[in-house]
Parts: sequence; C-alpha cells; structure tokens
Amino acid sequence: MDNFDTESLVIEIQSRPSLWDSSGIEYTNRDLKKRNWEELVHIFGGGDLSIAEKKELGHELQKRWKNLRGCYIREVKRQKEIKSGSGAGSRKSEYVYYKQLRFLQKVVAIRDADVKEESTDNSRNEEAQTQDTENNVEKRSRKRKRFQTKQQSIQNETDPLVEVLNKSTEKREQHEKSEDDEDKMFLLSLLTSLKSVPPKKKMTLKINIMSLINEVMQENPRGRSTFR
Repeated sequence: MDNFDTESLVIEIQSRPSLWDSSGIEYTNRDLKKRNWEELVHIFGGGDLSIAEKKELGHELQKRWKNLRGCYIREVKRQKEIKSGSGAGSRKSEYVYYKQLRFLQKVVAIRDADVKEESTDNSRNEEAQTQDTENNVEKRSRKRKRFQTKQQSIQNETDPLVEVLNKSTEKREQHEKSEDDEDKMFLLSLLTSLKSVPPKKKMTLKINIMSLINEVMQENPRGRSTFR
C-alpha cells in the first residue's frame, strides 16, 4: 500500500473498461474483470505479497474505487440540483476527483435513463393492472346479473307447479294429522280409567288390549275395522 495513489488508481481503472463501462461487452466478462483487478493489485504493491495479502489489497482497491464512483455520482447530482435552483445552501466546492472521473459521465447518463425507463414501465404496469382489475370486476358483475336474471326466470316458470305440489302435500299432511289426532284423543280418553285400575291388574289389562288389537289386525290386515 506504500505506492497507493488515488489519481493513479483512477487512471488505471479508466484504461480497463471492464471495471466501469456498463455499456460495453467487456463489462459482462467476469474472467477479464478478475484479471484486471489482479493487474491492479500487482501495480499497487502486491508483487511481493502473500496470497492472503494480495486478496486483502484487492478488496481495498475495489472498496476505494466503489467509494470514488459513489462520490462522483453524488457530485453530478449536486451540480444538477444547483443548476435547477434546488441545491441552494449546499457546499460550493467541487469534488476533488470530479474532473478525473468525468469518463464515468456516460455510465451515469445510462443509469439515469434506465431508472426513468423503469419508472415509466412500472407506471404503465400499474395502470394496466388497475384496468385489468376493473375489467374483471365489471365482467363478474355482468355474469352475476345474468345468472340472477336466469334464476328468477326459472323460478317464475316453476312457481305454479311448485304451488300445486305444495298444496297437495299440505292437504295430505292435514288428513293424516287429523286421523292421528282422533286415535290419540281416544287413547288419551282411556288414560284416566287406566290410572284407576289397581297396579296388579294393570299389566293384565294392557296385555288384553294388545291381544285384542293384534286379533283385529290379523282378521283385517289392511287395517279396515271389522265393526260395522
């Protein structure tokens, strides 16, 4: 690190586009990038260092370059704000390595263009998604209305038939309920008399009643009474 010099680092990196020019083909070549950084390590005192020390020096050089590039981008932004009038009150002195790093202007311009294009694309995508959502809601609403209209039409057509069937069922249930009520009332009328029967004879009476019912049922399987 004794021979390390910032201006020399800027000059050496400028001569190696793979390390800074994102618009060029070399920038995507990882092997070339690796060789270029190894060259810089050797130039800035890494010739006699161990492998671990060379690696550490390489990290320091990359860290320094990242810091230089960031400072240049912030300086470009600051000068734009001064020109637009929104940078009033900020420092007036220019970044010390601004002129040496002017070759990065092309990269900064590309970056700004990409950011604007990405912002525009995102805005368009949001508008398209909003429109799709509104269209889907409208389609579902129309579909639901058609379904409801169809169901109402079907209901109107079937209501008379349903009404007739319901009336027939109600009449049948009322008739059956009436018959059941007559039998029930008869049995309930016997309850008072049954309670007055002595307990010892009550079981015999119940058996006789059941036997009589069974006898009648055998004589008349369909349940028609034999009494006239």
